[in-house]
Amino acid sequence: MNKKAFSLLEMLVTVAVIAALAVGVLILINPMSIINRGNDITRKKNLDDARKMLEEYIADTGCYPQPTQVCREGNNLNNCHICTKQQPGQFSYFTKDICDPKSTQLPYMYQVEKNGAAPAACPKWFRIFSVLESAYNASEDLWGCKKGGCGVFPQYGYSYLVTSPGAPTDQVASNNWYCYTTDCIQCTPYENCISPSNDCYGKELYPLRQACCNAHDPSSPFCL
Repeated sequence: MNKKAFSLLEMLVTVAVIAALAVGVLILINPMSIINRGNDITRKKNLDDARKMLEEYIADTGCYPQPTQVCREGNNLNNCHICTKQQPGQFSYFTKDICDPKSTQLPYMYQVEKNGAAPAACPKWFRIFSVLESAYNASEDLWGCKKGGCGVFPQYGYSYLVTSPGAPTDQVASNNWYCYTTDCIQCTPYENCISPSNDCYGKELYPLRQACCNAHDPSSPFCL
């Protein structure tokens, strides 16, 4: 083998080794996990910023803002969604953008004190919910959300929230859990669902039976 051919072979081997190392590093680092974690840091910062700005509003006015003031829907639905980048008018107290990194897929949900089915005329508390993308971490689950079990009936699927002082903490997280086997079955409580002896062990869990049905078998007579 001449020197030129040998040098080419050495170069190909070197390139192959570098490529293999690069793939190994990517697998080890898991870039998607890093991206998800970064998005979650942004979400938590967004919600904390929103909480501080809403506290400034109630200090000035005596009430928390109505959904029509802060939400993108443009109506007074009690459970609405905040994304300042998608709203025609900016809530003046939001001095920075409050919008999920994946705004079209995972918008923040805003909820205020109700009077019957409608928002109270002068809301005295609020909650803002977010969906986190990182792997579930029980030590960070301050509200018992588990994997997507927080929200306001029937809108669950959230895993993180901030609230005003005095906001009720009951009924934030679902007590019901379902998984799909040959049908959507209930495995409540959550600790039972993740037991190796349970039929739901290792399966995707849902806080609503209808959510399970929609994901797996919406035409099933058991789900209608």
